Amino acid sequence: MKRININILLGVLALFMLVSCEEKDERTVYPHSTPVIESVAINPTSFVYGDSVTITAKVSDPVTPLSTLEMRMVVNDKVVASQKLRTVGNSTEVSAKFKVAYISELPNDADVEVSVNLINVEGDVTSTSVKGIKGHRTYYKELYLVLDNGNVITLTPEGAKSDKYNSPEVDLKNSIRYKIAEKITADKQIDFSGDVWGFKDGSIQLVDETGDYIKTTEKMKKSTTGILFDTYAFATTLSGLDLVNISSLDLEAFDDLTIAGETFKEGSFYIEKNKEITLTGDLKNAVFNLDYFERIADNKVKFLGETGPWVLDYSAARKYVLVQDLDSNYPNVLLACGEGLGYPSKVKIEATSGWGFDQIKQFILFKKTADNEYQATVYFDATKANFKFFENKGWGNEKKSDDYTLPAILINSKTKGANDGNWYAAENAKSGNYKITINLSTKVVTAVAVTLP
Repeated sequence: MKRININILLGVLALFMLVSCEEKDERTVYPHSTPVIESVAINPTSFVYGDSVTITAKVSDPVTPLSTLEMRMVVNDKVVASQKLRTVGNSTEVSAKFKVAYISELPNDADVEVSVNLINVEGDVTSTSVKGIKGHRTYYKELYLVLDNGNVITLTPEGAKSDKYNSPEVDLKNSIRYKIAEKITADKQIDFSGDVWGFKDGSIQLVDETGDYIKTTEKMKKSTTGILFDTYAFATTLSGLDLVNISSLDLEAFDDLTIAGETFKEGSFYIEKNKEITLTGDLKNAVFNLDYFERIADNKVKFLGETGPWVLDYSAARKYVLVQDLDSNYPNVLLACGEGLGYPSKVKIEATSGWGFDQIKQFILFKKTADNEYQATVYFDATKANFKFFENKGWGNEKKSDDYTLPAILINSKTKGANDGNWYAAENAKSGNYKITINLSTKVVTAVAVTLP
């Protein structure tokens, strides 16, 4: 009997606690009403995009407490500012200073749409708008295009109040990395106290020191002779000579270039797949990248890559021609970098690869030969091979050796005792030229010794 009484008592106590909690959780419910926006203003009423402005408002609701004042500012269908201000009690005045965004496609002397919503605690809303607000563009005396190598090119406006700034006489590659700056220091560094355009969150925009370089490429141009930057569209146009569809190749079509202290000649060309190309001069004796070219005669090669723009690099010291794919990213290609790899040469046999993608000798380009299959013909140095595959030059999605079945010349990192996923030379491997094929689907890698043509 005592046990029954105790259970009843505990049940009553639990019910009492539940009711007490429900009473504590119950909020005050107010009647629905109409909030009042007594006044609202934007100061100044005329501003330059990127400036700071202030919103002030006097609001009330005699019946129901206020909750939030929301403001949204739009120019040319683009949101340039938004604010949410806490409103307390039944009557209050609020003020906030905020920055108007400076983004692309904002017209000069534009009508700025300012919408305001006042909300009370019951969700009742009163809306209004602020009229007579104007937004203005900034026009510059000149701008500076700062390349990633530190060189600076001055861009001048095409006219008064022009959004287009150009430099018509330059001599650059058809692909450049840069930032656009309003100001530079005496030693030609970017002065971030002025406007600076860079790359961030997938688009060209105004940036601070953390912004990346913009990359602009005109694949169908041989080189860049003119640059135009549009401050309205936040876009760059490169002008220059168009690529020529080649059927013959001579070193006169190449420009001098230094790569890691070594003299090269580099040229940009439009090449058709399976096109037979006649070689002249020293190019007749060069080893062309064996995965992109087939030697069909003493003075002729056939191109095996896809039709489009390509960059070729010739080394007189090594007597080889390397290929640059302008879209060096998976699934178009696979990249290998690290130690112990190089491109085949008959006259200077050595591994030139390293941990990085800064210059063409530092990594190996693996050509796509089938779905999930990639191939490269390389010089393999068995005394120091230690490398890894990546999907792009940003070290993306590395391929670990421990996940693959390997040929006799390679061992995985677990066998090596390193456990770092790198690809190592087997103890009895021999140095030489090999055609290495990696299949990402079957996880099988093969290596076949090759003789240079």
